[in-house]
Amino acid sequence: MFGFFKSKKTPERQLTHAKDLQVGDMLTIIDSFAYPSWLKGQTLKVAGVQTYQFERSAAYEFVLESDSGNITFLQIEQSDGEEYANFSIKIQREDVDAIFTLDEFARIFDEEALTHIDTHATPEIFERFLGKSYQQSEAPYVCYFYDSDYRGRALPRYQDESGEICEVIELLSPDEKFAINIEIWDGGETDVSLTMCRPLSDIVDLFPGANS
Repeated sequence: MFGFFKSKKTPERQLTHAKDLQVGDMLTIIDSFAYPSWLKGQTLKVAGVQTYQFERSAAYEFVLESDSGNITFLQIEQSDGEEYANFSIKIQREDVDAIFTLDEFARIFDEEALTHIDTHATPEIFERFLGKSYQQSEAPYVCYFYDSDYRGRALPRYQDESGEICEVIELLSPDEKFAINIEIWDGGETDVSLTMCRPLSDIVDLFPGANS
């Protein structure tokens, strides 16, 4: 008989793990010198969730935006029972030349063997994202990219060409704390990203979006 007086307000969504982030949610990164000044201690908003489909698995990437408009990408990785936050930033051709030199970087595409490359210079803006050297971890592989979130729903059948196809080359630092990710898209456009691997605990706060 008292049901009439019960609140019908939908309970606020609980957000307890970064892998469950949705568009509009926010996270705060630890205030640590492991991060550049424009990223440490910052609260970032999820602007998008993207999907990379591989032959037998998929990875989900969160597009994070700061108040100043800086874009960072986040993937959550599990390895040997531990969870990591892989933060990535895209760099331009002139940045590649400044960090590695274009001639050295070209060896990644030209040589048949897995390539080793050294960091030639460390611009201040990228220094927290750079290792001293990198080794190609495996042969290039193909994946399909979707600018949408496929968590909780069936992925398209692999190789049905409903996504954007790209070839991926990955190089890792010896301690596996840094990576270079190269994505070569149909038509030849190439994206280069620098990645830093950090403990998931570096994400110190999670906030559900206003519409949760």
